[in-house]
Amino acid sequence: MYRLIEADHYINKKILIVGGGDSAVEAAMGLANQSGNQVTLSYRSERFSRIKERNAKRIEEYAKSGKVRVLFNSNVLEFKPESVILDLGGKQQEIPNDFAWIFAGGTPPHAFLKKIGIGFGARDVTLETSKAAKQAEAERKQLSLSATAPSR
Repeated sequence: MYRLIEADHYINKKILIVGGGDSAVEAAMGLANQSGNQVTLSYRSERFSRIKERNAKRIEEYAKSGKVRVLFNSNVLEFKPESVILDLGGKQQEIPNDFAWIFAGGTPPHAFLKKIGIGFGARDVTLETSKAAKQAEAERKQLSLSATAPSR
């Protein structure tokens, strides 16, 4: 996906964010704050160079705490149905993946994305994940009520 609209709709997911600007960093941190998410931020350069100081400090904290796995000098080689293959400094690494967002400028690079195997469809993934998130929240509340109810 190219835009993150509602981070709270994505829970218990393995997520890849590609990019090194403020939008990518903010999306990674927003998704990392959602329950159960495992977020990886892939950036092709050796360090962030064009993000706001506030975001630089925050993403460093997220990386140190393990909330976001930051991979510098990395590039996406291939998207598979349940994983992504990255080039990490000349070595390939495959990581599990449910969703990917690519933040590569203001306009989506459609030709490039199609070339590497990304399809574009009419599926509303945000709506689908919203339903899953609501169901998980309802189940969590039910468990919480069951745990606090007096036993007979």
